[in-house]
Amino acid sequence: MSIEKTRPPHGGHGDQGITVLLKRMRDAVAHDSSAQERLDLLTKVIASHVVADVCSIYLRRPDDVLELYSTEGLNPGAVHKTRLKWGEGLVGLVAKRASPMVTAEAPKHPAFSYRPETGEDPLHSFLGVPLIRSGKTLGVLVVQNKAAREYTHEEIEAVQAVATLLAEIAASGELLSQEETEAVGAMLHRPEKLKGFGIVSGIATGKAVFLQPPAPKHKVFAQNPAAEASRLEEGLNDLRQSVDAMLAMNASLSGVSREVLETYRLFAYDRGWKDRLRAAVFSGLTAESAVEQVKAENRARLSQSRDPYLRERMHDLDDLSNRLLRHLAGDKSVGKRALFDETILIARTMGPAELLEYDRKRLKGLVLGEVSATSHVAIVARALKLPMVTGAPEAMELTEEGDPAVIDGDAGEIHIRPSPETLEDFRAKQRRYRELEASYVSEKNLPSRTKDGADVAIMMNAGLALDMPFLEQTGAEGVGLFRTELQFLIGSQLPSVASQEALYREALDLAGGKPVIFRTADIGGDKTAPYMDHGNEVNPAMGWRGLRMAVDRPGMIRPQLRALLSAAAGRTLWVMFPFVTLPAEVDDIRALLDREIDRAKRRDKELPDAIKVGAMIETPSSAWRADLIAQKVDFLSVGGNDLAQFYFAADRDSERVQRRYDPMNGGFLSFLKNTVEKVSRTGTPLSYCGEQTADPVTAAALIGVGVRLFSLPAAFVGPFRRLVRSLDAKAASDWLDANMAEPQVSLRPAFRQYLKDAGVVLE
Repeated sequence: MSIEKTRPPHGGHGDQGITVLLKRMRDAVAHDSSAQERLDLLTKVIASHVVADVCSIYLRRPDDVLELYSTEGLNPGAVHKTRLKWGEGLVGLVAKRASPMVTAEAPKHPAFSYRPETGEDPLHSFLGVPLIRSGKTLGVLVVQNKAAREYTHEEIEAVQAVATLLAEIAASGELLSQEETEAVGAMLHRPEKLKGFGIVSGIATGKAVFLQPPAPKHKVFAQNPAAEASRLEEGLNDLRQSVDAMLAMNASLSGVSREVLETYRLFAYDRGWKDRLRAAVFSGLTAESAVEQVKAENRARLSQSRDPYLRERMHDLDDLSNRLLRHLAGDKSVGKRALFDETILIARTMGPAELLEYDRKRLKGLVLGEVSATSHVAIVARALKLPMVTGAPEAMELTEEGDPAVIDGDAGEIHIRPSPETLEDFRAKQRRYRELEASYVSEKNLPSRTKDGADVAIMMNAGLALDMPFLEQTGAEGVGLFRTELQFLIGSQLPSVASQEALYREALDLAGGKPVIFRTADIGGDKTAPYMDHGNEVNPAMGWRGLRMAVDRPGMIRPQLRALLSAAAGRTLWVMFPFVTLPAEVDDIRALLDREIDRAKRRDKELPDAIKVGAMIETPSSAWRADLIAQKVDFLSVGGNDLAQFYFAADRDSERVQRRYDPMNGGFLSFLKNTVEKVSRTGTPLSYCGEQTADPVTAAALIGVGVRLFSLPAAFVGPFRRLVRSLDAKAASDWLDANMAEPQVSLRPAFRQYLKDAGVVLE
């Protein structure tokens, strides 16, 4: 596989490629003259390369005004006099949008702002490209011609490449005066407020740390190109060795997953990529700047592609470039990052096992590029009461490691480098949170009963022994869902019977006699451990997972059942099996449980006083036959996260499709009500343990369709109890019955208004 080289336009100056341009730019920056003279010389170099009648550089000042700093072709007297407000004129619009703008007739554009002092009257065509660094616009590079013409894609890419380098130079201190460089630095470190989506509620303050360390700062131009070429070669060799090692560690991968890594390795070994990096180095750039330059060229080209495969490869190339930059800096560290005493961890994505590796005393909040509220890392973060925000990928570019940061998991806000006033406001909000939590604790012994006398049992979710103290703190009646798979996902090998037994016994001891429902490991499919044979599954969430894997591979489930039986000796064991699809599957798993019971009896092992077996209803097929499954078990639990994703055919880990569908859809609520009524007629207890219970509107609707037993994240037990005590269950049921047949995508707005009018507490 070869990555084609995109050449800039040559236009009249012979075969002037990017190499010649970069050499001339380096000479201009190194010229022994004033900062203004160096900038003017640089502008002339760029103008001659792109063959433009006018080439101008506008820089952003601290007051967000764009000032003409240098020009070749406009009236020199306009330099430092022509100033445009943010968003004013074509130049201001380019800066505001942070994207290139092209027009063949600039004077006819509605945003055109005529400035007579520039002498731009005869000019028609306009190409403006923002100077962007760390996600911020530092200025605008403008190319203009007298002829009304459209600039080609090659010309636009060439100007974009130059703009990328200009932004680096402006921030490096190699071109501007010390005062102006400091002003640029101040702009790069302004407070930023980003809007995303709150996943886990709460306020967190701390210093930013990246899951993947950022590339270190570096100089733009080199003094010794040969030495830089040697550094580049060494960095590439280290990179390739690390990629080879990564594939060796994941040798069990097959199918699509293996192909992704193999493609990644092809990029690392691509000769075209290496040649372009070497050419940039021999033009006078440092090895780091060469990597940045080629990365920008790749992004400019691939981002224009309509092929989603090529756009996705852009992310691979970005990641590969960032890895190379770290190798050039001598950073070959792997594993989890060191944390500050109070840390906000920022990453594009991460798994639940990675999250659990970090010190919970130091980790205060989490910012991820894009995950859904029901992804497994979100579930773990919620269990840890770790405020979390997603949906703001620009946080990666706008933040530097060590920057102070605040996240608001309720509003979905991220504040980078907040002002002292903003920081104090959030600290006050944190104090109000603590006061609110204290008020929930004071109400933990109040009965969970609706206004019309319906008792609603509240249990909590857990997955770690560290979660168990929340039982006492919240007043929950027990653990309705203990996720045992976390222990399987963290380690490098299958957990031993002894380690499993220790965890389960500790959880039971800490429960103080309250029931703990252990769900056997729901692994496989999209939740795989390093030691597992992943296989090749196009739709892993619907693949070989949960009960299916347990029945097919009894060597994994039987040791877990053995550990559960031993840990619960002399007590009641509540065990629940995930992803039951057909009634007959209950018979299969019960047979394995019976074999373990017989094994314990033969060895004179003490057994639990009672064994309660449950099944999870997580697919439409199991919900449709829930009455038959109910006859084979002691209790049922609706896994709302999976049931909703399969009902809507919407991947729970895809934020894009998750936003399209709402469990408050009338059809889904009707489907749930039918399931609840069907199970109720069998007399088998049924609980609901989806993440939807954390949403008060959906929780009220679930009570309205007849659910009377819930298991939810510990953080929501207090608010849920208040909701229950303020709700008239019969009235809510009547409202839903009257509206479920409506064709709206979601009943949420109307039902929320009904609840507010009825005085229901929605916290």
